[in-house]
Amino acid sequence: MDFAEAQKEALGCTKCGLCHSRTQVVFGEGPLNAELFIVGEAPGFNEDRAGKPFQGASGMLLDRLLGSLDLSRERVYLTILVKCRPPGSPPRSPRPSEVSSCRPYLMSQLAAVDPKVVVALGEMASRVLTGRKEPLSRIRGRAVPLDRRYVFPTLSLQRALYVPADRGLLISDFSRLPELLAAERPSTYETLNIPGSPAAEREPIQPGLW
Repeated sequence: MDFAEAQKEALGCTKCGLCHSRTQVVFGEGPLNAELFIVGEAPGFNEDRAGKPFQGASGMLLDRLLGSLDLSRERVYLTILVKCRPPGSPPRSPRPSEVSSCRPYLMSQLAAVDPKVVVALGEMASRVLTGRKEPLSRIRGRAVPLDRRYVFPTLSLQRALYVPADRGLLISDFSRLPELLAAERPSTYETLNIPGSPAAEREPIQPGLW
């Protein structure tokens, strides 16, 4: 399924029960030549209303994270595992069958964009995109080479919003993205441990943003 077919099908999808709890399908947005591709878990209230990923407080946090790297969301492809909001307030986590129903759409997006770096936000996105069953605490912040790109698992934006220590970890993880984006595409499937840059060479992340 190519990108256009995937988008058309997703916008009218009724393959799982989430079609009954959504207001709008949240397919994704961004340039199809983006080197950075960010994947969340599921739409929340604000995403469901806007039809766009990463809105509200989560979107503001993501914008600040990207801004600290001199990136804007217009240069990044943004999407989520499941394209419809799960029921509940707050919404429950997507079920495996719902993730499976949306998987072809995500694979079409990845194939069309062909990013160098894929950031997986949260436990479920990390497991789906790395194919690994380890808990996020064990693979967080490690670049996993897959399909000639780096998959980079990290914490969810929602978790970082409410837990200051986790917000610090997320900021630290995002600070590594310029190194990955500057690296050559991987040619092996081994875990890549990119050495950190000396502190003096890094642009400081201003605490006032957080």
